[in-house]
Amino acid sequence: MKKRIAALSILMPVAVSLAACGGGGSVSSAGSTTEAEDSAAVETAEEADASAEEPETENASLSGTLEVWSSGEELGRFVEGFQKEYPDVTVNITVVPNADFIAKLTPTLAGGQGAPDIFTGESDYVKYLVESGFWDDLQSADYGADVSDVWEYIVSVGTDSNGVLRALSWQASPGSVMYRRDMAREVLGTDDPAEVAEMLSSNAAMLDVAARLKEQGIKMFASWQDIMNMQFSNRKEPWVTDGKLVVDDSLLEFMDMAKTITENGYDLGVDPWAPEWSAAVESDDTFCYVLPSWGYQFVVKPAADTTKGQWALCQGSVPYVKGGTWLGIYKDSPNKELAWAFLKYCCLNSEAQQAYASEYGEYVSLKSADEALASGEGEEVLGGQNPFAFYNEQMSKIPADLMTAYDGTINNAFLSATKDYATGIKSKEEALSSFKADVQNAYPEIAVD
Repeated sequence: MKKRIAALSILMPVAVSLAACGGGGSVSSAGSTTEAEDSAAVETAEEADASAEEPETENASLSGTLEVWSSGEELGRFVEGFQKEYPDVTVNITVVPNADFIAKLTPTLAGGQGAPDIFTGESDYVKYLVESGFWDDLQSADYGADVSDVWEYIVSVGTDSNGVLRALSWQASPGSVMYRRDMAREVLGTDDPAEVAEMLSSNAAMLDVAARLKEQGIKMFASWQDIMNMQFSNRKEPWVTDGKLVVDDSLLEFMDMAKTITENGYDLGVDPWAPEWSAAVESDDTFCYVLPSWGYQFVVKPAADTTKGQWALCQGSVPYVKGGTWLGIYKDSPNKELAWAFLKYCCLNSEAQQAYASEYGEYVSLKSADEALASGEGEEVLGGQNPFAFYNEQMSKIPADLMTAYDGTINNAFLSATKDYATGIKSKEEALSSFKADVQNAYPEIAVD
């Protein structure tokens, strides 16, 4: 177990820090003595306030302090609306950086001292937490979670190998290709999402379009590394099956695709989140990003100025999903009633999610909320396209959940090996050999051929 935790903390990617917020509760960062209200403006969810009903007697009877650990600050955006319904509940959110989350959380839970009542799990390691036994059964008599309105993928990820629901999420992250309409019209003869999607309907087709764009001095991708998100969702098997490492054939194909892109200059040749990668939103030589829904919310939309109206979403070679944050209740929490009220408000309250999504643009986990938002006006940045309508269609196509408890470490090891192959540092065989050695070192219990 110690080796596993060490590997997770070493290889787990650092989450992007988002805007802090909070209502009447407090938000703090682990290791910091400064309260959030002293260091940043508190964001409020005004629409959540407006739509919240007057506190009912049952809600008003709940009181106490709820301790929450989160790897990001966006969960705090629900606090204001929650406290309109539960005015006597104080919510303290401690933000622990994603890279440190498991290393700090696991010993705290095992020791039982200072443990949070409720805590999050990011997609790279949520299955580890789901299987750990630290989270309560959300469909037990104490909670009785009704998940009929939740996207099936969200429920699947939060369910352990024995069929017990351990966690839910307030967000979902279906994928897309986010492309430039003006470049599509110039090179492909159309900017219509359905027609562009048809031209990108396979990896080979995507490379063909990349070659056409290059002739006009345009790079197809911001970074080939983004495409890995799409590949991981569409394997036939997960990384580990029956205790054995499985390298799906589609991932071997992806390695070759990455090398083709690199050798032909079909991308910017930089890592995601590099300055050049972010600046490509406003460039005149980069066609698309291959990112989940959060990529539009946090990358394209806030940066699009001169390119406003020149973006669109379409499906790439396959539908996919990547990312997300799940929420579960600590099995030994002394405040389970408060924890359930908060989790239910964030993850199962359609009105709260609609207000949250309307305010912050995030695609959420409840079908009814996403369907309501899909009927609204489209986005100016997207030339009038409604992202919720597009992503609703994608969610209906998402493949089965292939997450394992090992994904954060193995994903990063595979990306590193693919980069070595794509850039010519190693042959394909050498890169795969190094990848397998890294997996074996991180997880001695996995059988590696």
